[in-house]
Amino acid sequence: MRAALRQISAYAAIGALLLAGGAAASATQGEDGKAYAPPPVAEPPLPAFPARPQLDTASYPDCREAWRKIDAPFDKAAAINRCTIAIDAYYNGKMLPYREAMIRYQDALSSLYSAKVGGNMRYSAATQDRFYKAVMAEHAASDPEGANLAPYRAMEAQYQTDRAYLADRFCFNTGCNGYPVPVQAAVAAAPEPAVEKGKKGDADKQADAGKSVPKKCKKARKRGGVIGGLIGSVAGSAAGLDGVGTVLAGAFGAVLVGEIACQLDEKEQKVAAEATIAVTKKEEVGATAKWTSPTREGVSGSSTITALNTEPNGSKCLSITDIAIVEGEETRVSKRMCRKKPGEPYSIMA
Repeated sequence: MRAALRQISAYAAIGALLLAGGAAASATQGEDGKAYAPPPVAEPPLPAFPARPQLDTASYPDCREAWRKIDAPFDKAAAINRCTIAIDAYYNGKMLPYREAMIRYQDALSSLYSAKVGGNMRYSAATQDRFYKAVMAEHAASDPEGANLAPYRAMEAQYQTDRAYLADRFCFNTGCNGYPVPVQAAVAAAPEPAVEKGKKGDADKQADAGKSVPKKCKKARKRGGVIGGLIGSVAGSAAGLDGVGTVLAGAFGAVLVGEIACQLDEKEQKVAAEATIAVTKKEEVGATAKWTSPTREGVSGSSTITALNTEPNGSKCLSITDIAIVEGEETRVSKRMCRKKPGEPYSIMA
C-alpha cells in the first residue's frame, strides 16, 4: 500500500512540474517588456481525516476481587465465574469490534489520499507530498504496535492478566489444578446425619421442599450452584461436587455444564450435547440448535452462539448460552468453548 501511494505521489509531482513548465513557456511579454506570469490559483482545503475510533475503557467490569467478600468457597467460585463471563463479554463486545474499526480507519486513510489528493492537479506537488506524509504517519500510528493503540494494548494485558488470575482463584476455591479441596467444601461433602423414622426433622422439611429438584442438582445448589462457564472441564475432578462431577466426567463432559446436565437423564444429556456440537460446527454468532427430551414431556432446551473470537495463542473460542426447560422452570447458563486447531472438537474451557 505504501509503495502504491508513493507512486501516486511521484506521478503527481511530475504532473505539477509539467504544468509549471507549460505555464512558463506560455508566458508573454508585458507592455513594460517584463515577462508576464499568470496569478497563482489558490489550492482548495485539504480533506480532513476520518474520525479515529475510540476504545471504551470505562466499561471494563470491575469485579476481579468481588469473590473476596463472600465466605463459602463454592459461592466464591460462583462470583469468580460471573466475573469471568463479564470480562469475556467486554472482550468480545468492545475490544474485538474496536480492532476491526481501526482496520477500517486505516483503509479510509489510504482511500482519502489516493482518491482525493494524490494525483489531483489542484494541489501542488509539495502539498500532495505533505499530505501523503501526514497520512502515512497516522496510518503507522494506527498499526497494532502504534501509539494510537496503546489503550487497546493496555486493556488486552489487563484482560489476559485478570482471566488467568480468576482461573487460578477458581481452582483455589474448588480444589482443581493441584489445589487442595477447601475445608468447607470437604465438610459440605460429608453425609448428613440420619433422622429417626417417624420424626420429621429439619432435614425432612428441606427434602420435602426440594422434591422436584434432582438429587444431583440439590447438592450443587446447596454448595452455591457454581457449575458455569469456567467449571465445565474441571468439575469432574473438583471434590465436593459429587454426582454433578460424575455427570460431567462422562461422555458429555466436554460440552455440558453441570447446572444443565444435573437436571437431565442420560438420553436427554445426549440430545443436549448434540445440540451444542451442532452449533459449534456452524461457528456463527446467532446460530441456534434446539433439542427436545426423548423420554419426558415438557423438557426441552437449546444452545446459541453469542460470541466468536480468536485468542492470542491462536485458539478459536465460542461463547454459548445453554437453556433447559424442565417442568416449566428455565435454566440459562453461559459457557466458553475453545479449540486449538482447525478440525478439533470444541470443549468447555476452565
